Amino acid sequence: MKQTYIGKQCFTGTEILSPFYMQVEDGVIQAIGAGNPPEEILTSTDPIDLKGELVTPGWIDAHCHIVKGKDDLGNGVDFESPARLAETLIRSGKNAEAMLKAGVVAIRDLGSTHGYALGVRDAIEAGLIMGPKIVASGQALCATGGHGFTISIEADGPLAMKKAARQVIKNGADCVKIMVSGGVNSPGPEPAPAELTLDEIQAATDAAHALGRKVAVHTHGNTAIRRCVEAGVDSIEHGVFLTEDLMEIMAEKGIALVPTLSAPYYAVNEGLKAEPNNPDHAKSKEVLQRHRKAVITAHKKGVMVAFGTDAGTPFNTYENVAYELVLMVRKAGFKPIEALTCATVNSAKLLGIDDHLGQLAPGMEASFLVFAGNPLQSIESVVEEKEIYYKGVRI
Repeated sequence: MKQTYIGKQCFTGTEILSPFYMQVEDGVIQAIGAGNPPEEILTSTDPIDLKGELVTPGWIDAHCHIVKGKDDLGNGVDFESPARLAETLIRSGKNAEAMLKAGVVAIRDLGSTHGYALGVRDAIEAGLIMGPKIVASGQALCATGGHGFTISIEADGPLAMKKAARQVIKNGADCVKIMVSGGVNSPGPEPAPAELTLDEIQAATDAAHALGRKVAVHTHGNTAIRRCVEAGVDSIEHGVFLTEDLMEIMAEKGIALVPTLSAPYYAVNEGLKAEPNNPDHAKSKEVLQRHRKAVITAHKKGVMVAFGTDAGTPFNTYENVAYELVLMVRKAGFKPIEALTCATVNSAKLLGIDDHLGQLAPGMEASFLVFAGNPLQSIESVVEEKEIYYKGVRI
């Protein structure tokens, strides 16, 4: 079935069209351009006025965790228990659906208990539940007892790391996630100390690349980031203590940065309200400004920045993903069009799905957002009223 849309303004991912038309058939864009639809399009369909101030491609969240159950069931049984498996998986599906309804048409899940996100991915692909496209790592990889061990395969030494990378790929992983540093609150000789050696990171990275998978690394501390950059990973996640020399190498090598500004923001602004005596939240406040300055500088240095929220971390909800764009503009120096590019073109490229998502162009999936306000003029419009079209269907 063919549909033709017209509207006031469209950011396609690469250019701005004012006004614009877009013809869609079976969820795929057939034609898009500036001005009024050509006569041959008008003779085949009646145009539908989208009416909003701006249309953009749907967002792509390059860093989140959808597998999250009810943490406290009140009976001593947590959501990771086999007794709660069904509930956890249903909740995880609902989390994915919430992200779609917030405007996210694809996500990269970077670590889930027992790799459950792989099953949620497959259920969505099979049409069993509603949700965005999922690119998933399954379980992450970490040192024994390292950061994120509850969602990871624990491995020590290069051979064990190589085997672990191959194992998650055998399990169906689309990418490989490595927990290289501690969190910003982890004890050690420096903030977020390295928990893996260069040889361990290199072994897992080489194994993943040999099987056609990209590598994302959780890393805050400078030593850990340096080892990851040397190993040739594909993306640095968080990167709080990035230095300019590393940024320059990242730009040269094409290593992306996914800053996830939302995670420390919510830890500080919501965490301290809920748990004022929690030292972890107070520590997050200390690193918040450092993190933002690192992102500002990395962007200026030409590092490709992708949009990622770390949704699923404490106080960082799936419904609030749009606020990452506000933080990028108001706190990290991005222009609105640059932030939207990070959330569309850049994230699609990083996830390897830029052949069908990330832009509005002929042959691309018709997954787009219609904003009542104009985020190009006021980025806060992203958190306000919007319509979501997924594969050509309004949801």
